[in-house]
Amino acid sequence: MIAGIGNIYASEALWIAQLHPQLPAAAVDAEQAAALHTAIRRTLTSAIANQGSSLRNYRNSFGERGNNQEHFFVYDRAGAACERCATPIERHIIAQRSTFFCPSCQRLPSLPAD
Repeated sequence: MIAGIGNIYASEALWIAQLHPQLPAAAVDAEQAAALHTAIRRTLTSAIANQGSSLRNYRNSFGERGNNQEHFFVYDRAGAACERCATPIERHIIAQRSTFFCPSCQRLPSLPAD
């Protein structure tokens, strides 16, 4: 179980699952939820294997920088080509936090009006 996931790993997991960051949780179907679960596990497993993400001052218990930032698909890569489709990665602010995604691979579906 996890209590939450930070915006770095959320951006990465959503890209892997091919879900748009503004897709409401209530609109996520069972297949998408399963894909997101798998993507979160993959993202966190990779981060642990790479000893965390050192963007500014993160150090592990040995004082070493992590190198997971060298393996990001979308986070902090605005303008760079998506590794799946070559569309430029976009950065948006959602709830005062940066989120990064591919507008082609992670399309926001049309949702029915309430």
